[in-house]
Amino acid sequence: MTAIPRPTGNAARIVDRLLLAYTWFAQLVALFVYAVITAGSPIWARMWSDEPLNTTFLGVFAASIAPLWLISLREEQKSFYDRRAHRANQNMSVFAHLAVLFVAALSASTYPNRIGYWFALALFAFNAAATWRAWMRSRFLPAEDQAVIDALQAREDQKAAAIHDASQKELRRQRLSAVLESLGYQLTEPEPSTAPTVHDEPDVRWQIPARKHAPLVYFIRNGNRLKIGTTTDLKRRIRTLALRAENVALLLDGGQPRERELHKQFTDLRVGNTEWFAYEGALINFIADQNRIARKEEGQ
Repeated sequence: MTAIPRPTGNAARIVDRLLLAYTWFAQLVALFVYAVITAGSPIWARMWSDEPLNTTFLGVFAASIAPLWLISLREEQKSFYDRRAHRANQNMSVFAHLAVLFVAALSASTYPNRIGYWFALALFAFNAAATWRAWMRSRFLPAEDQAVIDALQAREDQKAAAIHDASQKELRRQRLSAVLESLGYQLTEPEPSTAPTVHDEPDVRWQIPARKHAPLVYFIRNGNRLKIGTTTDLKRRIRTLALRAENVALLLDGGQPRERELHKQFTDLRVGNTEWFAYEGALINFIADQNRIARKEEGQ
């Protein structure tokens, strides 16, 4: 007897689409309730007779903030795995929702049974917000998978920052050259030096353990930034950072106490409150010295 496999993949997609449809339905129902209560309020006629200009501005605001709420929700959904963009769109959607709700609550205050209208507004607002947050939480990735996306986006940000810095440097050079020419001088470029510097790449290729190991403090590069962290599974850590074994600049024995000591040692180069540091100066010299020591130990 042959068992028929269950269409778990198709079923999961169908359930996901149904939940998404219900989530958006809850938002549209809430918006419809807001619009009905707002449009049916007698406050608009009184305001129009007293201050037509202010009434027009308020009406335009109420009519424009509702599409902004829906657009922000859509952008929040699209940029969910981009944490910075998601946070910005989330803040905008919350602001727009509260603004629409405020206009509806203000309009409901003119009804004879305003308590009932306020209760209805609160009920639909809570249902819309809770449904949306519950569905968005269902999209969460495991922390290690999200870390891969964060690392890739951080790498793209660093590339964009490097391109911007290079373009700004070229613009400054051109402006300085123009100013010097107006004063009768000429800007000359220094000849590149062929002497080795401390910025040369270390020639030690660190071997990555294939399995879990004793705690190691790792120095791993990503462009002009370097991360100092500790792990007992270096191979997996490199993978979660979306980097390669070639990016490992230095390995030292030790766990969190050694890691904290190194963070304190290079605190001037630290990027915010992260474990990333600017790859320059004392940090380059430290890695070069440790690599020289490692080469000597290998030669003995």
